[in-house]
Amino acid sequence: MDFVAFRELVEQIPFGKRLPTAVYVYREAGSDYGAELTQLVAKVAQRHALGDEFNVVKFRTDELKISFLSYPRFMDVAHPCLERAVAIDLVTGRMRDTDYANNPNPPILHRKESFLPADHPRRPAFEALTRAEEEAGLYSETATIGFELNWERLLTSRGLAIREHCLSRKSAPSSPAPTAPLIERHKTALRRYELSKPVRTLLEYGLLKTGMTLFDYGCGQGSDVRGLQAFGHRADGWDPVHRPDGAKQEADIVNLGYVLNVIEDPAERVEALVDAHRLAKHLLVVSGLIRETVETKRAPQYRDGVLTQRNTFQKFFDQQELQQYIEDALDVTAVPVALGIFYVFRDPMDQQDFLSARSRRAIDWTQISARLGLGEPRTLWKILYEQHKELLDQFGRFALALGRIPTLEDYEGLTEVCERLGSAKRALRAFVQGGGTEDADWDRVRVQFGIGQPRKRRWELVYEEHRELLDSFWSPDAATRTIAGAGGISAVQ
Repeated sequence: MDFVAFRELVEQIPFGKRLPTAVYVYREAGSDYGAELTQLVAKVAQRHALGDEFNVVKFRTDELKISFLSYPRFMDVAHPCLERAVAIDLVTGRMRDTDYANNPNPPILHRKESFLPADHPRRPAFEALTRAEEEAGLYSETATIGFELNWERLLTSRGLAIREHCLSRKSAPSSPAPTAPLIERHKTALRRYELSKPVRTLLEYGLLKTGMTLFDYGCGQGSDVRGLQAFGHRADGWDPVHRPDGAKQEADIVNLGYVLNVIEDPAERVEALVDAHRLAKHLLVVSGLIRETVETKRAPQYRDGVLTQRNTFQKFFDQQELQQYIEDALDVTAVPVALGIFYVFRDPMDQQDFLSARSRRAIDWTQISARLGLGEPRTLWKILYEQHKELLDQFGRFALALGRIPTLEDYEGLTEVCERLGSAKRALRAFVQGGGTEDADWDRVRVQFGIGQPRKRRWELVYEEHRELLDSFWSPDAATRTIAGAGGISAVQ
């Protein structure tokens, strides 16, 4: 089944909640989405051992992907929380499994009746609740109500409550919220002496072109804005502490650089992300600190992050967690471009153009050598590729589509590949550098697959990238233990 056929079948489903890039349907015994889609859902669920607890299916309409979502109390709770999501790429077979069980602000559902067939017995009660919520004006601004805390705060601000699928006025005021520690967010704004990494990626990929505008949302002390202006770019920014008078404004590109990490309120964190996306005409750049780059075991836990010795808050994400967080909030694809850095394109065609351009070689040294009359060098990798062309073609194309080094469970011929080439990594390099593909270069593949990154060197690079944050985050004793190996404290012997 190709993408066009898949999308047509999804559009023919007679029920479901329809969004610009997806259709959501309830899944239970006897669910009928049309013969082909029903068979596809059953086959994929069986292959990945996804049981009946996954009671909502999400069909993407912009990609060949489906997701199985678990809402344990779908029928019982007016706005059930998402507990687990498994997204599956039907082209590559790659699966992303996200657990929301301990999430302080999980996604929730609205308009449940739309998920159900027209003749479902529970549909009338769900429709009545939706009408009441519409009449109360609760859907006038829908950007952030898809998260539990944001929705609850909206209800509280309107003096409303929901019980057993009925909307009513609260009879008594709520108890005051417990006193929270005073978080000094302004201390997280670092004085930089070079452009931040997210902004540098824009220049490296040629996305910030002459005449385009960039708005730095949460610009801190404004290093990126000043730096870009010095290069002749049209840049501006806003920061709640350091530049509160700056107006939030639309721009071709909006940078939300390491802002989500420092917001201790999960509901406000979602609002910042949605607000920044609203301002982006073409591209939103989102970045966040990744958990594996910093040791946090000794830091006091607070909500879903930690408190630092400077009385600041830091929420450290996993790479996949941050990607899923962006996609949940914005209902778009977040494209990873580096560790903790993601691009969100307004136009899907711009995204495809970027992905295609990124896979091409920036410099083709083979062509340059030929033009200089030096001939075409026969490297070791080219020789290996020519010797094992058929074997490497099959393995290399499969690995690139999979997005990682295959295991024996993924690829039956892996044993033969390793026997002939020495290892799967060596085989992949022979395929890419030997000329098996024109759509990828080894430098990109090596980074994507995590190949050839010595552990010590990787932490050295991380330290250099976040030197000021790490030095300020840890006490000298802790810093001695955690980053002395990277040269972070000169006094360490």
